[in-house]
Amino acid sequence: MAAACNGNSTTLGRRLVRLLLWWAALLPPAHAATPGPIDLHHAGWTTRDGAPAMAMTMAQTSDGWLWFGGPNGLFRFDGARFERYADLVLPANSISILSAQPAGDLWIGYRFGGLSRLTQGKLRSYDEHDGLPRSVSVWGIEPDASGRMWAATPRGMFYLDGERWHAAEADWGLTRSTYKTLMRDRHGVLWVQGDDGIATLAPGASRFVRVPRQSGVGVVAEVPDGSVWSWDGQNNRLNRLTAPADGVAPRRWQLHGEVGAVLFDRAGNLWAGRQDGVEYHTARGTAVTGPQQGLTGGAVTALLEDREGNVWVTTANGVDRFRAKRLTRIPVTEHPGRLPIAADSQGGMWAGRTHLERQEHGNFAASPLWPAAASYWTDQIHCAYLDPDGVLWLGGFGGLWRKDGERVSRVALPDGLNAVQFSAIARDRQGRLWISLLLFGIFRQDEHGSWTRMDGSNGLPEAPARAMAPGPGGDLWLAYPRNRVVRQSGQGWRVYGPADGVQLGAVLAIHARGDHVWAGGENGLARRQGERFITVTGNDGQTFSGVNTMVELANGDLWINAVSGLFRLPAAEIATLLNTPGYRLRYERIDSLDGLEGTAPFLAPTPTLARATNGYLWVTTTTGLFRFDPAGHAARPAPPVIIRKLGAAGQLRPAVPGTRLPPGSGSLQIEYTAMALGMPERVRFRYRMDGVDTRWQEAGRRRTAYYSNLDAGSYHFQVQAANEAGEWDKGVSTLDFEIEPTVTQTWWFKCLCALAVLAACWLAYRLRLRRMTAQLTARMQERLDERERIARELHDTLLQSVQGLILHVHAAAMRLPEPEPARELIEQALQRADDVLHEGRDRVRDLRSNDHCEQDLAEVLAAAACRAQPPGAMPMRLRVEGTVRALHPAAQEEVLAIAREAIVNAYRHAQATLIETQVIYSARELRLVVRDNGGGIPAEVLDSGEREDHWGMPGIRERAKRLKARLQVRSEPGAGTEWVLTLPGRVAYADQLKRRKSPG
Repeated sequence: MAAACNGNSTTLGRRLVRLLLWWAALLPPAHAATPGPIDLHHAGWTTRDGAPAMAMTMAQTSDGWLWFGGPNGLFRFDGARFERYADLVLPANSISILSAQPAGDLWIGYRFGGLSRLTQGKLRSYDEHDGLPRSVSVWGIEPDASGRMWAATPRGMFYLDGERWHAAEADWGLTRSTYKTLMRDRHGVLWVQGDDGIATLAPGASRFVRVPRQSGVGVVAEVPDGSVWSWDGQNNRLNRLTAPADGVAPRRWQLHGEVGAVLFDRAGNLWAGRQDGVEYHTARGTAVTGPQQGLTGGAVTALLEDREGNVWVTTANGVDRFRAKRLTRIPVTEHPGRLPIAADSQGGMWAGRTHLERQEHGNFAASPLWPAAASYWTDQIHCAYLDPDGVLWLGGFGGLWRKDGERVSRVALPDGLNAVQFSAIARDRQGRLWISLLLFGIFRQDEHGSWTRMDGSNGLPEAPARAMAPGPGGDLWLAYPRNRVVRQSGQGWRVYGPADGVQLGAVLAIHARGDHVWAGGENGLARRQGERFITVTGNDGQTFSGVNTMVELANGDLWINAVSGLFRLPAAEIATLLNTPGYRLRYERIDSLDGLEGTAPFLAPTPTLARATNGYLWVTTTTGLFRFDPAGHAARPAPPVIIRKLGAAGQLRPAVPGTRLPPGSGSLQIEYTAMALGMPERVRFRYRMDGVDTRWQEAGRRRTAYYSNLDAGSYHFQVQAANEAGEWDKGVSTLDFEIEPTVTQTWWFKCLCALAVLAACWLAYRLRLRRMTAQLTARMQERLDERERIARELHDTLLQSVQGLILHVHAAAMRLPEPEPARELIEQALQRADDVLHEGRDRVRDLRSNDHCEQDLAEVLAAAACRAQPPGAMPMRLRVEGTVRALHPAAQEEVLAIAREAIVNAYRHAQATLIETQVIYSARELRLVVRDNGGGIPAEVLDSGEREDHWGMPGIRERAKRLKARLQVRSEPGAGTEWVLTLPGRVAYADQLKRRKSPG
């Protein structure tokens, strides 16, 4: 009863507070509220970042470059780097106006006269020689509906006819006064504003028509609703010149004080640049950002909205960018790091004990559930839970509250528990309430309101659960430390641990939708598949650690609020993960670039991520409460890549297809960029070089590719960019270039090197050959000398002694009478001794080299064949081809021995009836062929190379080896035998040996 009274009094108090607030809103304000800072994502670049100072004008060309002009020259920006334009030399350095045209031209007007047109890297400049007045500033450049280019100057309007400028005065309905602003609206009407007012040139018209209302010398601008406005700088007022299109109700804008620049963005909001900062006027009110709020400087000089919707501001010290945030910060009075959230049924949200209700223009009204207590701890809420019946449960140090409709009541805790800290609240399939209290455990309330302690019983661990969530079929899922997840079902309790894939450390969050069950912990994220959990990993190794809360949307996307960030896991990637073991899914990360500040609280409160009934997601971080539409953001298309420069470090040149780099450009860098002005930090690159890279090289945010040790030749370079969702551009930017060879890389130098190597090899071969020939010659000469010495010794000793012995025996025989029988025997012995003496002399003659030189090889072979021929055998046939040349005695002796052995074998073993010997003399070699028609050499003898106890064939091979000659034998049973001996000419011929020997 007391709880009910307390709830009624609280409701009455809330209604009274709302009535007072409504009454206060009807009263006139005592003074104007101070505008707050602009609630857009703000980034600034100063001169230390390379940005130009005091840029007076901006333009964006069709290729995406953002250009800045001012007294310091021309600059451009790709979203990541500022650079002074130095590809071409401009005729002047002080720039007054930039105008970008759809065809890609950039028109440049100069403060001290003249203008230029920059088209695809070519510059065409105009001055007094082309019809423009001398030393007169150009303040505006714009084409009319027919494409005729106009220029506004202090000396009147000028138009370009062909290649010459002409003054437009009386014939065009204009006067020779000062003109500063040109603007062409969506209907093709050209607006011109000067000291004497505003005039318009309709499409097809030949004269300007003055606008009746005079509006000073300020700026003309078109609003998205179709109306045209003019800022009257002299009178500090904003004038609407035309009505909105299609009957749209006009908006009323008010500007006061000195304004230097005016811009209407695509949403119809008004931007005004002042000396002390920039103003942002919307239907919600006015916001201001100046140097104190982070603007790079005062004295705003120019405003521009690019094609992505970013608003650019130039100041005295640099350049600033404002763009819409994906997340909107919701102001709260309670500490955001201790603020659990839960959705109501009308699109609002409960944040702690405060209800946030959306009002007009996107504002939210905050209504506390009960007035603030004197004790901070009493008001602190740790856990919020909205059950299936729409009942809100809030748990904190002050106790447990239940809100059902407009009724708020306090629920008694288990006996003896006060100042508790909640970690989870949930209801099971029977509608019973479960609470998990840190330090005290898990309790369940029955239908009578009594509490029962559950941990340590019924299979539950003896510890409080870090999270609880109703699951499919009425199951209740609980998350515990030490890699444990528990499911309560009709069959009892089921504990999942490391063996079931739970490798999360302390499990801090559990989420179930349909049959999808997710578990998140200090070490990452896992998804239930069957009776196991599978770990989820991002494509870059992201583990999604420190999960606090998860929400799965109807489209299957999973949102995670974790210490490591706020993430979205697309449904398609999740499906691929479940069907592909080990798959690393792509994901989207929300961070400060999207307007999110801080990270998810690690332990408390819970939950910190909730989906409102209108589809918006709310998220609590350590620094604030934020709201965003998960379906209201589409990833920007991946920007195309521009390959800008290439060359060695410090020697970069424009990247023109077909560029020929000088010799020695082996170490190379290639600069590229992508025009992403709003969020360049999310753009990633990859590149590869055909013939060098086997796969794409991931470069991340780096906009330079580096190569080293490149050889001379032609190369094909490719580069791609990816958007923030990781989607790669369908097109590939390419660059073909060539590195010219150094002297050592030319084909003719390589050929010369190859020839030099071949020559060196040939020379080494010749030297080796000469050395071996000299050694062979020396050995042969030694043999000849030894043979001659033996011949002399035999002649001088043995033969002479035998001759003397014969003479003595002959003298003794002569003393015997002739009829004496002994004399006849002695004479027969003397005849035999003469034969031995003649044979000995023949052998001595054979040992004498001088004797061999007297006969050629053919004669010696014929004589040897005759001696080897058996009685009755056919004589050997001898054929000689080529010019007969004298052989080296040692070589001739070895050749003769080989031939004699072959002939003897043919007569003796092969029983040949026909033997033919062929001697072929050529310049390079001597060839000896001995063939017969005998029975041939047995196969086993031919394979082994010798006959047992016979040494003819081994002797032939040994002699050929000593000569360094090539020996071939071909024999078939019954088909005869052929011996072929090939002896190099340098070894065989006596004249070649003499020539080789003579230099030494």
